[in-house]
Amino acid sequence: MKRLCCLLLLMLTLPVSSIAREVLVYHGEQTIFEDTVWNGDVLIDGILTVAAGAKLEIRPGSKIQFTRFDSNGDGIGEHEIFSQGTIRVIGTADAPVLFTSAEEHPRPGDWGAINMMVSEEENSLEYTVVEYGYRGFHAHYSRARLSNSTFRNNMRGAQFQESQLVIDDCRFLDNTNGVQFRDSKVTLRRSLISGSHWGLRCVYSELKMSGCVIENNLVNGVNIRDGKIEARGNRIVSNRRGLYLQRSEGLIVGNDFSANSEHGIFLEDAQVEVVDNRLVENGRAGVRWLNSKGRLARNLIANNGVYGLINDGTTSVNARNNWWGAVTPRDVAAAVRDGIDRSGLGLVDSRYPLMQPLPFYLLLETP
Repeated sequence: MKRLCCLLLLMLTLPVSSIAREVLVYHGEQTIFEDTVWNGDVLIDGILTVAAGAKLEIRPGSKIQFTRFDSNGDGIGEHEIFSQGTIRVIGTADAPVLFTSAEEHPRPGDWGAINMMVSEEENSLEYTVVEYGYRGFHAHYSRARLSNSTFRNNMRGAQFQESQLVIDDCRFLDNTNGVQFRDSKVTLRRSLISGSHWGLRCVYSELKMSGCVIENNLVNGVNIRDGKIEARGNRIVSNRRGLYLQRSEGLIVGNDFSANSEHGIFLEDAQVEVVDNRLVENGRAGVRWLNSKGRLARNLIANNGVYGLINDGTTSVNARNNWWGAVTPRDVAAAVRDGIDRSGLGLVDSRYPLMQPLPFYLLLETP
């Protein structure tokens, strides 16, 4: 009895952190049919479904781990959360919610995804860290808001189709691909995409992005095909190509496209307004223009590796009222490659160059 009392006294005096938390475990294929709250440690050793009409709420400081199971040897773990209901992840800055691998030596693709399928209520991830998944966050025919969250070391940080997403103040770090989507409407604000093969790429989608940093991605920082983009006040720097628009419409205002190893902006069969941007120190050209329509105006285009503007198409380019790093007609012409230099190409109208660059802080404030 004396020994038991001493043991109980020792347990009462131990700090809470030294006592292992009880782990809630889901084995095999299980389904949540009613509203459920997680507040602690959860281990998913299978596929957990959230049924239509049910809500899963995850409280601050919870840790959700997934065991690795690869039935077909393709290198992708299959254990995941599959939701047709609603998921609300409610972390805080001091106590974020963590989704991670249960493996001793984790690697990207250990588990599947936080997977939302035909989830019509607005799902949300707030102050959440998602790591080592195949697709950290995935949605199909769903609505969601991601805020103040980090997606790192996944094969795809976030991927979605036929969905509506609002992404605020998030970080997509060192994923194989940062963010990719199709047939979706996306608002991306004050977020960072860095260290990926592809930064952001999408097709058949509408994207509004502002205040973001897209940097150090191996291929393109932002790649849009057959879509629409409105980009204001972003820094798209140190990628291979900064922004690549193919058969797309764009309003590109007040952005910084710097130090990309190839082009700051590459436009192919696009319809664009490129106004009040900073395009400097890109490896080949500030802008490569290929059979596109629109205008290039009031931009700061200087100190790029070969040319400020390359017209590689047969259409003409309206590039009046830009700063080219020089003011004499001869020096401005040297910053442009067009049909004067290569037969069969369209001409560039670079008349009325600015006599000095507009301060970039003013460019960012342009409505």
